Amino acid sequence: MKEALLNEAVDTEEAWLAARLPLDDVERRVGGIDTSLEVREVQAVGFPYLLFTFRWESRRWKRTRQELMSCLVDRCQGVSTTLERIEFGSPPASPVLLKPELDTPPLERKARQHVMQVRRHRLKGRAASGLELVEQQWVRKPLWRVAARHERYGDIELLLDGVTGGYYVM
Repeated sequence: MKEALLNEAVDTEEAWLAARLPLDDVERRVGGIDTSLEVREVQAVGFPYLLFTFRWESRRWKRTRQELMSCLVDRCQGVSTTLERIEFGSPPASPVLLKPELDTPPLERKARQHVMQVRRHRLKGRAASGLELVEQQWVRKPLWRVAARHERYGDIELLLDGVTGGYYVM
């Protein structure tokens, strides 16, 4: 992961997802994970994603309506997830930007398959037609890389998700 980090100026063509876990709350969140953790250093990280928005028509009870669904695909590993609501915000100060590893066309196919599967599951009794790509956008997800000291286990690095508050021990 460290070799994929690049220190660059923030790319103005990329939007940033709004951080629900701001820098000021990182220490409190780390304390919620384990009270024995002492935060030593915090670094903002921008994780690369592609955001795809798809549209289709569905019919139920003789009414036709257009529906939209967005899918976020990780540009390093290809992991996808659908989003109900998207909030954009400003980038954190001096973020380390992860370099995207994957090309766009396979990620669009991945997003299309993901949306079709979710759509099939949600629509059950309704007929749906077409699946049109409406928008594609490069976005960054704010993460917090935390160097901490644990009284029992020593030095630990955590990666906190700035949107969900989830964490990963590195």
